[in-house]
Amino acid sequence: MSERDILYFNTWYRGHNNARYAELLPRLERVRPYLLTFPRPRLLRAASERAWRAVQQPAEPALLRLAERRHPYAFVTDVRQLETLTVPSLVDVDDFYFTEENAALLRRPNVVAYTVTDSWAAHRLEEFGVEHPWHLIPQGVALDQLDPAEAAEFDRLRNGRPVVGYIAAFLRLTGDRGGENAMYNVGHLLELWEEIHARVPEALLWLVGDTSRRLRDSLSERSDVTLFGHVPRGRLLAVASNFDVALYPREHDPGIRASKVAEYFGVGAPIVGYDHRVVQDVREAGAGILVATPREFVGAVERLLTDDGERARLAAAARAAGTERDWRKLAARYAELLDRHLPPLH
Repeated sequence: MSERDILYFNTWYRGHNNARYAELLPRLERVRPYLLTFPRPRLLRAASERAWRAVQQPAEPALLRLAERRHPYAFVTDVRQLETLTVPSLVDVDDFYFTEENAALLRRPNVVAYTVTDSWAAHRLEEFGVEHPWHLIPQGVALDQLDPAEAAEFDRLRNGRPVVGYIAAFLRLTGDRGGENAMYNVGHLLELWEEIHARVPEALLWLVGDTSRRLRDSLSERSDVTLFGHVPRGRLLAVASNFDVALYPREHDPGIRASKVAEYFGVGAPIVGYDHRVVQDVREAGAGILVATPREFVGAVERLLTDDGERARLAAAARAAGTERDWRKLAARYAELLDRHLPPLH
């Protein structure tokens, strides 16, 4: 039996934005990842995904059955795989749709435990009758990837001006493909920025994420906004370390803890966001300001940009919270859970 006795299977594309598993999997020595990787370019990826969907049934169940012959355990992040797997499994409940169908899969007897990024999710699953033990493993930050030299390179771009920053997988406007998704539509953020910039004209807005052509064109003449596009994970913290204020401008509650908050913590960036349950850790850490209205949002950003003392105090709290979110620490906790619930056979 291989020392990597826990199987993991998923489909990925190069340059994907799932920081949780990109950072966690390489740090779990007992897990053997089987990854079907698609190319990053959009058209190639779309063609690859269509081809995979055409054969996914019965290809994926067959692959899982074959893999579990060699591995006595499984680490699962896609609950649909529990329809096939029979080996004892630990499930990571990150982006989860709370339906009776999904809950029924989690109730299966081969699920030995599950992890959540927010205790609320576990209590919700208990309401669905899921009785397996659960553990809280929040979103983390890869502090070992922060390169001071790269951070200094990005610092030169600001020319001493204060920077307000935002990170998302995709940056879209209404009318773009994907622009209807409130998680990626930055129209409201840009409305906020107009008022912030009017109050603090020397401030800069840095936007990080895959950017639509419509957004690039709309901002092409703006010297106060910089679009960085997709930044590889290894350089992301170097950019974010230059944020004087980090934004969480989503008007709705997406229901899952965002990895960007942990990244903001890690670089010591005070956070201004709307007061949703998914960012309550900002309040708990004392690392930012949560607001109820756009007017309060603009006022909070202005306050932090102009009050060095408060900004420094919140930055220190964010950095302390980030230290506890270091993926090296979280992965060690995860490894202990795997050993506890899926004990090595040799």
